[in-house]
Amino acid sequence: MAPLVANYYLTYRCNARCHFCDIWALEPKQEADFDTIRRNLVDLRRLNVKYIDFTGGEPLLRADVGQIYAEAKQQGFVTSMTTNTILYPKRAHEIQGLVDFLNFSLDGADAETHDQSRGVKIFDTLVESVKIAHSLGEYPVLNHTVTAQNYHRIGEVAELGQRLNARVWLNPAFTAHSNYNSKKNPTPDLVVAIEAAARKYSNVGYNKAALAFIEAGGNSTSQPRCKAVDAVIAISPHDELLLPCYHFAQTGVPINGQLYELYKQSEIVEDYRQSQGKLSVCEGCTVWCYLIPSFFKGLDKYWWLNQVTYAGEFLARKRFLQRA
Repeated sequence: MAPLVANYYLTYRCNARCHFCDIWALEPKQEADFDTIRRNLVDLRRLNVKYIDFTGGEPLLRADVGQIYAEAKQQGFVTSMTTNTILYPKRAHEIQGLVDFLNFSLDGADAETHDQSRGVKIFDTLVESVKIAHSLGEYPVLNHTVTAQNYHRIGEVAELGQRLNARVWLNPAFTAHSNYNSKKNPTPDLVVAIEAAARKYSNVGYNKAALAFIEAGGNSTSQPRCKAVDAVIAISPHDELLLPCYHFAQTGVPINGQLYELYKQSEIVEDYRQSQGKLSVCEGCTVWCYLIPSFFKGLDKYWWLNQVTYAGEFLARKRFLQRA
């Protein structure tokens, strides 16, 4: 079966300093040029990938980001972007109409909470960015990472979304080892809070399969549900295929214009395909950006919950846009 998603890291550079993320502290190597990215997009189409999440770092730090998105749309991909919005007011016109799923990261419903989490003063820029996006015919979703420290304030975030006429998507904080005794990991109370908020606020959504998987304790290496290699292709800013995924990459294989052949024929990809979800680092994993695509592979309760989530979200967004 073909991979569903490409998580394409355009840059590891970031202009925020979020306390829950260390990508901004990485020592960046030379980033791939546009021609290299375009060549990889051609191979991703040959591999029947449908959806590309251009990510980072902060993707808007790429000077050629508009060109990249235009090329992706020309090749027929469904595209997404998650941005901290620092540069969005300056660059919104470059990506207008090119991003199918535009997400703005939101850590709190007020400037003090959001800015403290992000390490920079950007709350006002986020609010401004929503208004700019609406003026351009875009309808961004506010991506809110729910943690053991902020789950009791989900209602405030939902109400901010209502004031901004924006949907809110709740992402439970993912971890390598799901452990309800750790304050850094999803807890039963967090799960209850997410479900309650989605019932109370019509502009709030979440992935039912991801939440059920968290409740079950995450990935089990003895009966792995993760299909990171089969479902997702992860590419680094410096043109490497990351295996088995970005978050727990054991190796980065240089692509050098051979992405199709590498993914289809190389022994190293096949080795990681056979061990996906089975490595020691995979035990208890709840990294939803690889698990959610994995839920489309294989028929079980997570497959059904995933289908229910996206069918419901499609209808919810349709109703929301009709009211907007």
